[in-house]
Amino acid sequence: MFTKLISYPIRFLQKIENKFIRFLFVGVINTMFGYGLFLLFIWFGMHYSIALLFSNILGILFNYKTTGYIVFQNKSNRLLLHFFLVYGVVYLFNLLELYLLDKSGLYEFVLSLEFLDFLDTLPLNPEKIGDAMGQAITLLPNAILSFLLNKIFVFKQ
Repeated sequence: MFTKLISYPIRFLQKIENKFIRFLFVGVINTMFGYGLFLLFIWFGMHYSIALLFSNILGILFNYKTTGYIVFQNKSNRLLLHFFLVYGVVYLFNLLELYLLDKSGLYEFVLSLEFLDFLDTLPLNPEKIGDAMGQAITLLPNAILSFLLNKIFVFKQ
């Protein structure tokens, strides 16, 4: 039953000709998984660098199967090391982005805007809202970077 339920969206996505468009669709699923883990970890009080590390490791394992199979039609596990290396580069880039955003003063400015007062009501450590915001800001640039690196170094034709 579960296999049939999940096979329909997979077949639908595989019919999309453009790999980058397919990557974006799969990326939404992967992002929800990875960002959800990141939020969970910072909610438990982890520093953003540790939360990012753990969410990336677990996310890489999940993403490898979805990206490899749905986007690049590759089920091979022999490319997993290359995939980890690509996401290691993306992780370092992402860590630098979060560090620069943290030091920029952007978080304090955004959180001072009155129309965002509802953020205080979220079930998130108030000191971690900036980290969650920073990771959301970096999603698209990191998606583009990871697609290009995967296409060039992991799932090359």
